[in-house]
Amino acid sequence: MPAKNLDAHLFINGQWQEGSAGKRDNVDPGNGDILGIVSLASASQVDAAIKAADAAFPAWSRTPAVHRGLLLKKVSALLAERVDELANALLLEGGKTKADAYGEAGRAIEAFGWNGEEASRVFGKVHTGIVEGSTRLSVPTALGVAAAITPWNFPAVLIARKLGAALAAGCTAVLKASEFTPYSATVIIRAIVDAGIPAGVVNLVYGDPAAVSEQLLAAPEVKIVSFTGSTHVGKLLAAQAARNLTRCVFELGGHAPVIVWEDADPERVIQVTAPAKFGTAGQSCVAPTRYLVHESLHDKIVQGLVAKAESYQLGHGLEDGTTLGPVAHAGRIAEFKALIEDAVSKGAVIETGGYQVDRPGFFFKPTILSNVPSDAKILFEEPFGPIATVQKVASLEQALEHANAAPYAFAAYLFSDSLRVRNEVVAKLNASNLGINQTAPSLPDVALGGLGNSGYGYEGGSEGVLAYTQLKLINQSAL
Repeated sequence: MPAKNLDAHLFINGQWQEGSAGKRDNVDPGNGDILGIVSLASASQVDAAIKAADAAFPAWSRTPAVHRGLLLKKVSALLAERVDELANALLLEGGKTKADAYGEAGRAIEAFGWNGEEASRVFGKVHTGIVEGSTRLSVPTALGVAAAITPWNFPAVLIARKLGAALAAGCTAVLKASEFTPYSATVIIRAIVDAGIPAGVVNLVYGDPAAVSEQLLAAPEVKIVSFTGSTHVGKLLAAQAARNLTRCVFELGGHAPVIVWEDADPERVIQVTAPAKFGTAGQSCVAPTRYLVHESLHDKIVQGLVAKAESYQLGHGLEDGTTLGPVAHAGRIAEFKALIEDAVSKGAVIETGGYQVDRPGFFFKPTILSNVPSDAKILFEEPFGPIATVQKVASLEQALEHANAAPYAFAAYLFSDSLRVRNEVVAKLNASNLGINQTAPSLPDVALGGLGNSGYGYEGGSEGVLAYTQLKLINQSAL
């Protein structure tokens, strides 16, 4: 597939069409080259997508679950055949390395396949009645039109996770994909179309994020919105959703602490956490970010993180030997610089990195900060990039206090073989996704949800499919 001409257009009611609100460039963050264009939807086109999904809902929701599941499994198989095209799009427009691009493509394929299997496992329950000859049924019933709003950092797997669950449940969908990674969405929608999806069941739009999101949430036809993105935007969407009491599944910001206790193996800590920290240039809500290290291991962890950070070869994903790619856009770099400058002004030490790399594209040197004071903004504002902080702690109480200080409660990590330490951390750490002596990846077969400022609702597992349903209670008895 050529590196250029990654054009992305709208898909509405079974037809590809150009956006009537103009277009913007699809830019390669690894060198600034123009890869193609992305069409932007007008308000009337967004409305047409909503209306198409609403019109398609009755027939799709009545389609036997096994047939919906077979279609999703066919999508998975088609994407497996087209994995090179999907990975190439993720590499070029998403700035990923080859390993990260193929890894994400594989997870998207797995998500569609698993949801295809789960479609036939969305069972109701039968309860005994309260009078003779009666029964009570709890029956999952598809809600209606789902709006799926996805970001640029993991565009393929998040689209697969949201559309896979919604379609398995019997909902129709309007996907508002990121304008930064539009062709990745195009590859997936083409696979869904080629698998035989009926017209109107899935629709794809791009456009001004605030305007399109507000229009989707204002539409009475939209019964549920699934959004992955920043906490700030999530709160705005929640307020808009309240007007129609639209259900929400939100996966928002994270600022994952890593508690390294005195019995941990420093080399293993680095080996396990570094891929999660620096993969996708650190642009992940579950990336280990704040290392809280027992004073006896502090210096070894700092040294290990510095050595690992300096070992990465920055470059474009197409260049041989590249192990760390660019960040999404110039705005990310400006935020990194502001957070680092604030920390340094308050006493933090830059152990390595801390600057933009002088080359085409948006590259930032992997950065390790030590001696970070407790009032530094970087401890409370998610850096969402290749930056890690290290703080020295003397007690488990101090570690937990620091870990729970940030206004997020998504992923967290602990390295210790002490059962007492594990039990106390599990009981007291404010996090919904905890990795003990390992990372904590989100996989399609188990539910994962945010907590507090990190969101609410669940994706993955049977709970992720049930999120798109109403449990209808039916009481019945013989005449």
